Amino acid sequence: MRRRHRCSTWSCIAVDVQCQRLATHDGPHGASPTPTHDRHWSWTDDDPNAITVLPGTVWFHRPDRTRIKKAARLLGEWTAYGLVAALLWWCDSWAAAAVFLALELLLSVRRAHFVDLGRFTAGVWPVTPAAPPLIFGVAFATHGEGRNAKRAGLEVILGPVVVGAFSLVPRSDWPAYKRSQAAFEAQQKELHP
Repeated sequence: MRRRHRCSTWSCIAVDVQCQRLATHDGPHGASPTPTHDRHWSWTDDDPNAITVLPGTVWFHRPDRTRIKKAARLLGEWTAYGLVAALLWWCDSWAAAAVFLALELLLSVRRAHFVDLGRFTAGVWPVTPAAPPLIFGVAFATHGEGRNAKRAGLEVILGPVVVGAFSLVPRSDWPAYKRSQAAFEAQQKELHP
C-alpha cells in the first residue's frame, strides 16, 4: 500500500495551521479546524499571511489508521455482544442468546439488503430521515401513491430499521414485467458479449 503524506507547509503566525492537503497537491494550501467543519482556511506560498475562509472541509485522512480504528471498534463491539450472548446462554437459554444476536445484527443495518424470491422480495433497510421517530410500527407497502393503491406487502419498523416483505409488481402486471426484464437482459448481452 502506498503511504499518503501530508503537505508540510504552515500558514502565517495569526492562524498557525498546517496544510491538510496531500504533499503533491496543486493550487492553494488549505486546512480545516476539525474533520467535520464546514469551512476551511486557504493560503498560497506567495503570501501565507493572506488567508481567506472558504466553504468546504479540507482534512487529511490516513486511510490505514482509519481502517484499523474502524476494525478495532467493530471487533470490540462484537466481542462485547459475544460476551453478552454467552452470558444469556449460560443464565437463560440458547434461544435468548440467538434472539439477542439477531436483534443486534438487525439493528446495526446501515444500508439496504434485499433477497428476491420470484415476484416477491424481502429485505431490511434504514428508516428515512424524514420519517417520524418510532420505536415500533406496522405498515402496508403499496404499489403506487394514494389511498387507492394496491397493497404489496407488510413493513415492520423496529427503531432505526424497517423489515419488509412485499411483491415487486401486482400479479396482473407480472407477465409484462418478466417480458421487459428478458428483453433488457437480451439487450445487455448484445452490448456486452
